[in-house]
Amino acid sequence: MKRMTGLAIALLLLVSTVSVGAQNVQKPLEITFWSLFTGGDGEFFDAMVKEFNASQNEIVMKTDTVKFDNYYTKLTAALAARTAPDVVVMHQDRLSTFVPSGVLLPLDAYAQRAGIDLSTFEQAPLNNCKIDNKLYAIPLDVHPIIMYCNLDLFAKAGITKLPETLSELFTAAETIQKKTGAEGIAADNTTATYKAYTLTRMFLSMLMEQGVSVFNADNTKANFNNDAGVKAYQALSDMVNKYKVTPKGLDYDSSVADFRLGKAGIHFNGVWVTGLFEQQPGLNFIAVKFPALFGTNAAWAGSHTFAIPAQKSIDEKKVMGAMKFIDWMTNHGYLWAKAGHVPTRKTAVDTKEFKSLPHRADYADAAKYVFPTPPTSKWPQCYDTISDSLEESIALNRDAKTALTRMEQTINEILKK
Repeated sequence: MKRMTGLAIALLLLVSTVSVGAQNVQKPLEITFWSLFTGGDGEFFDAMVKEFNASQNEIVMKTDTVKFDNYYTKLTAALAARTAPDVVVMHQDRLSTFVPSGVLLPLDAYAQRAGIDLSTFEQAPLNNCKIDNKLYAIPLDVHPIIMYCNLDLFAKAGITKLPETLSELFTAAETIQKKTGAEGIAADNTTATYKAYTLTRMFLSMLMEQGVSVFNADNTKANFNNDAGVKAYQALSDMVNKYKVTPKGLDYDSSVADFRLGKAGIHFNGVWVTGLFEQQPGLNFIAVKFPALFGTNAAWAGSHTFAIPAQKSIDEKKVMGAMKFIDWMTNHGYLWAKAGHVPTRKTAVDTKEFKSLPHRADYADAAKYVFPTPPTSKWPQCYDTISDSLEESIALNRDAKTALTRMEQTINEILKK
């Protein structure tokens, strides 16, 4: 009887200890997160978040994907109301829209506390996330405009060297058209599908190759109605109107399809189509950084960044948890590179996983030559306007001075508002 009583007491003590232990088990910190990645990008990104959650038991990222068309409308309202999630994805060129209203936290001190070594990032994209010398976001990637070349068409045309100058570009494109019947350069120049952003991205890159920014130093006036602007515009116009190596009225989807199906020798686009081209059977291509057409490398680039919204009250635990997530995601940028993007963290680029990916190493150093978009909230409107203006002027074959003067007047009106 005594033995049974003792056993019962021992069992009660064991159950009590297990119960107390279960109560003391700390639940992981839940951090809310918005992203705008859908389609192929979304699959890679969601897989990364899932892997982060599985890699540790302290933090659980709760992801909500918002369609891009509605993303910034929803985010703007949430930031203003201080009801935004703990972490958000934000394009670098949107920072200047939100930072002045104080809805994003500066991250310098938090990065230091989290032990994030900022020297392991490419400095150009990192500096592009600074406003008034404060860091308001940490870049996950850069996605610059680059050049794609069909190696089979190059070989068929007898071209053994990739074009590196403007004259070499047009010569190669003309030779491809003459000897193979394919398009020389597939570059969209109409808004039939999207705005003709490729024209704008090439124009901005060509300006910067000549050391010229699109706006003046304080972003109050246009700065392209000059010799550098004439050269850049003339190159784009000649591509369509003089040398006719690019079909007039070619839209974005058609330009991508033409290269993907082996109907074009050269294609200008962002790195994000690399994965699509890799899936095309029989397409033998190379992807390289935007060529130094005017002597110096420079390339327009977008950048997906992580930012932390300012809340009604700052929860330090959540902010530091968010920083741990950001640190992990940028360090594992080689996983994101599968979608075609270039990691901004050198520690990710230096991994065997990244180096084993086809094509990425050929354009990885493009991250060194990217430049920031003008830090003004009016940039999105100006960007669209430049695209529309370039499309119209090239379609009508306007001379450079007329085209740039008209565009300058429109942009200056926007900047003056």
